[in-house]
Order: sequence, then structure tokens, then C-alpha cells
Amino acid sequence: MIQRHPTYWFNDGDTILHQKFLSNHDDNDIVYRIHHSKFPWPESPKFLCGSSSRLVSGLGSEISDNDLNTLRTMAEIDLDEELLDGLTGCKYVVLDHEQAINANDLVVLLDHFYGKSVLSPESDLTTRIVPILRITSPDHLNIPTLHEETKNYFVRSFPNNAQELAKFQGQCAEEAMALAVRYDIRQPQKPLLYYLATQTHLELHDADSQDSRTSVSTLSHTISTHMISLFTPLLFTPPPTSHMECTDALAEHWMPLVIAPAIEDSAMGKPLQTLERMKDVNWSECGLCEECVRIKREEWTEEQDRVWEIMDTWILGADAKE
Repeated sequence: MIQRHPTYWFNDGDTILHQKFLSNHDDNDIVYRIHHSKFPWPESPKFLCGSSSRLVSGLGSEISDNDLNTLRTMAEIDLDEELLDGLTGCKYVVLDHEQAINANDLVVLLDHFYGKSVLSPESDLTTRIVPILRITSPDHLNIPTLHEETKNYFVRSFPNNAQELAKFQGQCAEEAMALAVRYDIRQPQKPLLYYLATQTHLELHDADSQDSRTSVSTLSHTISTHMISLFTPLLFTPPPTSHMECTDALAEHWMPLVIAPAIEDSAMGKPLQTLERMKDVNWSECGLCEECVRIKREEWTEEQDRVWEIMDTWILGADAKE
């Protein structure tokens, strides 16, 4: 059954988008009647004339009364006469199975071009940036300028230093990693690898090949192993301070304030988060002087930076082994 989209069907629209659903158990299709002028068509040749997009009588053709039977045949459906009423003169494009266009992605793109939710640095990663990144890519609608703009917003969504990463709460991290690999967006891959190694069981979306999933999963496991080896001695050894009294006070509170929470949180493999938590402890209340507290926090920040930097060695080392 053909359905008009409830929002993006304009009676004065001059272009019909026909989206064939990809689900084998759903026979419904969606058609959109939109305005050609809202889209950067010159940038999207694959969308208009690629192998997976078709027009009734060739590029730029219009639907005439004689074309309706052709349209029915091309769409492989029985079009409702009421649906066809008034379409003469419209361009017609089929988004078919080969392109695998997600229905939500297309609506998000239409929201952007119609000004309902324009992409910006404040856009939500999950509901806006990722859908537009995916649908504007070369293997989908291929809109290069918007795709590059969206890449920039995608990159900004992830930390670029150890302190930011220590506080990072990932949105759709596994899917983001899959997209970063697929579209060769390098900058977010390092923080995402750390996050996946410390927070989740890696299960990349089917947007990537099996080889990519295996490679990222292996690398994530390697990084996790390295972090545990690097951080465990530091975690279980109270560090000295400049004053004996402060060293004793730190050692006295190390177990309840550092080791116990780390064990409870399985934090041996989460050095950045654990170091951040150590920095947040009110050590002055535990008997340390202000100078020793300042020095320890600086040292723990430096340790975070060391982990961030040494990750490059782990990543490059794993790549070399492959």
C-alpha cells in the first residue's frame, strides 16, 4: 500500500520521492511530494540518475497521462488513482532497495532543508548528526557539501583530550565508531576506541564489514589489556607526597576512597575516569595540605595525558601487527 508522508506531502510540490521500504514483512511504501528548489540537486547526480534512482522517461522528465502506466510498472505496485491525481508535471524518483535509505534519515534530511531543524553545532548526535551523515554519504544520496559539513559536527561531538574523555558519556558509541571507520573520519576513532574498551561490549552495527568489526573489536580488546597492565600498579600503590604527614594521610584513605570504588566499578581498565575521580576527592578534609593536594592533582592530570598519548603507540602497534 502506498502512503503519503504525513508532513512532507505538499500539494504544490514538483518532485515525487517514492521510498520503497526495505523490510520484507512490510508491504507499505512512502511517497513524498516536495519542492525541487529545496535541495542542492546539482550536487547529487547519483541521487537523480544513478543506477538506484529512476525517472519515468529519463532525467528531468515530467509525469504525463501516458506515463502513469509506466510509473506503475517501474514501481511494481498498484498506485491509487487518488494518489496520482494532480501529479502531472511532477518529476518522479524511486529510492529503491539498492540504496537502503532509512526512512527516518530521509525525514531528518527533509527537516534540515525545509528549515524545521537545521543542522548546527548544537544538533543532537543521535537524532540529527548521524542520520544526515549517513544519508548524505556517497553510498546513499551523495550530497558532498552537506556531508562534509556534517563530518565536522560529528568530529566535534567527541573529546579531543584526556580530561574531556574522562568525563565523556558516549551517545551511540558503537554506531559512531562504525560510521567513523566507514567514512574514514580519523579524529573520533581514538576517543571512541577508548570509550568502547572501557564501557561496552563492542558490537558494531551492520554499517561495516565483518573485517572492520573484527579489527575494531580486536584493537579495543588490545587497548583494554594495555590499560589494565599500565594502571593497576598505580591504582594499588598510594603515592608519596612532599610531607610525611600528608603521605600517611593519603595512605590511610587510599583504600576506601580510591581502591574500593575502583574495584566496585571495575575501574582497573578505566584509567582516565579513575584518575578524574581521584582528583575530585576532597583530600584536604583527609588531612593533606593544600600544596600536596595541588601537586597530586597535577600529577594525576599528567598521568591522564600520558595514557592519552600512549594510546597512539598501542593503536599503531596493533595496526603494524595486522
